[in-house]
Amino acid sequence: MLLVAPICSIVLVAVLHLLLSPHIPSRIAIHVGPDGVGYGSSLLMIAVPCVIAAVVFAIGGATTREFFKDDHWFQTQKTIAVGIMALGYGVIGVALGTIFSTVGVDQDAVSGNSVGMGLLGFLLLVTVAASVYAKAFPRAKMETLG
Repeated sequence: MLLVAPICSIVLVAVLHLLLSPHIPSRIAIHVGPDGVGYGSSLLMIAVPCVIAAVVFAIGGATTREFFKDDHWFQTQKTIAVGIMALGYGVIGVALGTIFSTVGVDQDAVSGNSVGMGLLGFLLLVTVAASVYAKAFPRAKMETLG
């Protein structure tokens, strides 16, 4: 759960992009702001979240392994571990939302909708991953104050 699932999620994004790249515009919206829509490479928009997710998963895995090794599962530590791992999946959600919202879109008709769908993907995968990891990780011990 700390190694296989994160690696599989990154590989899934890469494989989906490779399979669907002929149907994805080469330039897609990467930023929407008050000054308009900013466009960039679709490959870069998918690769960057994958790299960020890999770094987040590495940090989350190292942090979580320390908690397992020390048998130090208090509420704060569990929250940190769940939050970091869920963040990694949220970043994967950005890539997936972007891929699925740009498939079949004409090169000239690209809009900023893919940014919103990427954010929706982030929200959905963070929520699901946090729920799964909160249930899967050991029950947190009560902390005593003072």
